[in-house]
Amino acid sequence: MNAGRISIRAARISGVLLALNALVVYGIDIPKPAEAAPPAAPPPASVDVAPSDETAFYERLQYVTHKRNLVGLGMDDATLKSLALGSPDTTIASLSSRSTGGDVNATIALVRIQHWCNRVSSARPGNAQAQVQRLASVLPAERLPKMAGVFAAERAYQEKARAGCSKAPFDYQGIESRLRGAAEAGDPASATELAQFVRDPAKREAFLEQAAEKNYPPAMYALATNRLAAVQRNRSTENVSSIRLLLKQAGRTLPRAKVDLANCMATGCDGHPADGPGAAPFGLDAARDGEPLAFTSMLRMPWSGRLNRVQMLGWQYFGNRLNEEGCTGDGYVQNAVVFAQSISMLEKGVPPSMLQEAAAQAETLWQQSSERAKREQGCG
Repeated sequence: MNAGRISIRAARISGVLLALNALVVYGIDIPKPAEAAPPAAPPPASVDVAPSDETAFYERLQYVTHKRNLVGLGMDDATLKSLALGSPDTTIASLSSRSTGGDVNATIALVRIQHWCNRVSSARPGNAQAQVQRLASVLPAERLPKMAGVFAAERAYQEKARAGCSKAPFDYQGIESRLRGAAEAGDPASATELAQFVRDPAKREAFLEQAAEKNYPPAMYALATNRLAAVQRNRSTENVSSIRLLLKQAGRTLPRAKVDLANCMATGCDGHPADGPGAAPFGLDAARDGEPLAFTSMLRMPWSGRLNRVQMLGWQYFGNRLNEEGCTGDGYVQNAVVFAQSISMLEKGVPPSMLQEAAAQAETLWQQSSERAKREQGCG
């Protein structure tokens, strides 16, 4: 058991390199005498991969992406499917009609779809073979055709979605006016949405506090993360004691808030003493929700200190399986790389009997929590 824990500590150190949101620390290097440049490494062997047809899988990724983006706004299945197929223009026309009729959720949805259209319009997908080439050193060869197929489907999807967005009847001034009006009238969802675009910190805080007072979880989460960022950047320590409570309240319905709470408690980010064991239930519960950040956090955060290598592997297998079912939406490729690296690192030097034990644990987790995770992540 001690050896397993020592290995886990080493794994966490390596895991920092894998984390999607790890901090980069800059230092000043002492000048060194000039040295001859080492010989250039030979270029990697070219990989020519025939893509599999992943059109249907990519539609699923987009469906999950839009379902998560529009969660809580009452969007029907037809709306999500049209966005997943790259046909936003008809959906935008329908939402615009509802928005002008006073539907505040439709107005918020239009704001989010408008920003999604901006991202699609500016995106320029690269060459699929070149993208696969970069993954060849990380992923097993048998997984590369699927990746190539995903890249090809992404390119076709973005071209179609870009055309649909260009035809969309966005009434930008009307959308902004209706959003602002609803926020000022006290609608918590509208106030939370508008707060993202308010430059004045005091006004932004006021909108979020107004919504949080009505127990609106996204507002509580935004308020907590804003206050935490202010503390970390030495801008303000006001209301620092509220961070943990806000994250706890938001975490009742938002898995991301739950894992942020675990990370905060484990490091003492809000002025409280660090409490890894106390944070563990929140982090593991977020993993049961299928929250992608929970799986990377457990590799590097103290709240997972009591997990041995078999248990850690079981969780990574579980998260990887969710990803392969499309449950991380358009984060699929990025998460596939992260899971491949973490699993490879944890499997290194482990005897077959322990790998079998980890696989059995992953299967148990799947039986116990996969339906819950799919429901929370929008891929059920």
